[in-house]
Amino acid sequence: MHVILATVGTDGDVFPHLGLGATLCARGHRVTLAAPETYRDRAAAFGMEFCSLVSADDVKIMLADPDLWHPFRSGMMMARWGAPMIPHQYQALAELTREPGAMLVANPGVLAGRLVQEKLGVPMASLLLQPGLVQTNTAPPVMPGGICIPHWLPNRLRQFFWLGVDAAGYALVAPPLNRFRRTLGLSPVRKVFRWWLSPQLTMGLFPQWYAPLQPDWPPQLRLAGFGRFDGARPELPQDVTTFCEQGPPPIAFTLGTGMTHAAQFFRAAVAACERLGARGVLLSKFPCAIPARLPPSVRHFSYAPFRQLLPLCGAFVHHGGIGTTAAALEAACPQLILPLAWDQPDNAARIARMGAGLTLTPRRRTAGHLSHSLAQLLTPKFRNCCREIASRSSSDNGLECAATWVEDLAEFAKR
Repeated sequence: MHVILATVGTDGDVFPHLGLGATLCARGHRVTLAAPETYRDRAAAFGMEFCSLVSADDVKIMLADPDLWHPFRSGMMMARWGAPMIPHQYQALAELTREPGAMLVANPGVLAGRLVQEKLGVPMASLLLQPGLVQTNTAPPVMPGGICIPHWLPNRLRQFFWLGVDAAGYALVAPPLNRFRRTLGLSPVRKVFRWWLSPQLTMGLFPQWYAPLQPDWPPQLRLAGFGRFDGARPELPQDVTTFCEQGPPPIAFTLGTGMTHAAQFFRAAVAACERLGARGVLLSKFPCAIPARLPPSVRHFSYAPFRQLLPLCGAFVHHGGIGTTAAALEAACPQLILPLAWDQPDNAARIARMGAGLTLTPRRRTAGHLSHSLAQLLTPKFRNCCREIASRSSSDNGLECAATWVEDLAEFAKR
């Protein structure tokens, strides 16, 4: 079996596909990672073939745009950035799937994957990382900007909310998508955010206790559990370990691997640590975002695998990406979430409802707000709740479960 794993985005989008690819490789399958050029070496490290869907220059353009993390402008920005790539990505995936026995596993955002499935009949599963992308009236997600279906709105009227979401999706994505569909002899798509999930199989890489299955979710959606994978460097660097163990558990701070505009956040993080008399770990790939002078109690590291780092930390301040959120839940680490866009507000709301953390709106992210919220998190109440939740996740093995479903789909397609 040859599995092509197609995704775009930052580490949070690509690592789950890498993890699934590593799992499939370990089972003896041939795997190709189709992803941004910047992940070529990581694919090779796990014995995978590689196909570039996005150039390194285009990745830089994406990360440099501040609208990438804006609650409302992010969708428009990604549509402008990604739409011109659809024809190239379609050709690349069509070529990869030409041989018999090939199948696709694609991030819903890789629209070219659905085009290949529809036009060429290639078996495909969607890998859905976050429940916030699923339309539902029974348990509606929190949308960017805090927009959500009011709890008092009758069920029969909730469909109008999703009609508005579909209309926005049509305006953003459908024109260039449908132009290319015409060249393939395919009819237009109207509800893009429903079409983009594979009708054969959609695998939710999150557990039922985090986002229970809803009666109005797509019938092909199955929940595998969180995917436990931190990239090609699973070991905690020795300098990180030494710092964490040489005093009280530090507070870890990050706004994600793709955030290039975090200087103000890290300044507030340092000031919050000083107010609390706490130690801090600042995580960012971009040194320019880190204050030039740090107190001895605060250190900057470019990278640390969360599943090894967070058990050594007293709390975790982050943006609310699903992979980051899951790692903190598994580590029983209280979370302070500062959501910006995409699925982050929904993840923040779920964590707050569980009692595993707190959240701050964009206007409440000063050193004072951070220190006040962290003082609440650093209490036995939150730590005990996090431990109870972590015990639920101990049996999750989402990547193994998803790999089995991929094998089953490939076997079914042969019949």
